Amino acid sequence: MTEESQQLALRKERVATRPGAGGVAEHRRRLYQRHLLVFLVVNGGVIAADYLTSPGMQWAHFLVFLWCLLFLLHTLGLKSRGFSWAELFIPPRKKPVAAVYTTPLDYELVRSRQLRDGVTNAAASIRDKHAALADRAVAAAGELVAAVEGVVAAARAKKYRPDEQAQTLVPEAQAALQALDQLHQSLIGVKVSEESADEVAVEPVNERVGALRALAR
Repeated sequence: MTEESQQLALRKERVATRPGAGGVAEHRRRLYQRHLLVFLVVNGGVIAADYLTSPGMQWAHFLVFLWCLLFLLHTLGLKSRGFSWAELFIPPRKKPVAAVYTTPLDYELVRSRQLRDGVTNAAASIRDKHAALADRAVAAAGELVAAVEGVVAAARAKKYRPDEQAQTLVPEAQAALQALDQLHQSLIGVKVSEESADEVAVEPVNERVGALRALAR
């Protein structure tokens, strides 16, 4: 197998269709509304079957109760991301937008910028009460995106097999995205749920920045 065919095979393994930058919220809403539809249809059928096969409701309530808990967790998860009730139950008008990332770290780079924008917006909403925390969060998010960009640039600057170089960095970049996402969620929690500002996870993001910068050297 030649070096060129190896690179092509690696690119095919990396191909993945994910929501595009403008379609993440719409994608989550569609998944939630599909969950709601399946929830209503299946549980309605289970309750009807229980009534038809036994006097009254004998066993269906156990299954319905467990699924209600799962659906409640799904709902609370979207509410914590800032979705309103209208957004959850009114179907989005836009068609799903898909983006195909054929090169390692493409998705991680786009997602890091999206999360940075989310952190910036969430920090702005708490700046009146927690100005210092908002500044630290925005700075940490900006530093992490710069570190991800540096890792991507360093990997793609390699003379030989740059895709393979980038592929080895994907797990570290994904860990950085997870830390940035946790920062975003904790800022939303301070605003929406009035959680303690002391629980906002800024330091893990700074740790990931240091790790990424070490890889880029």
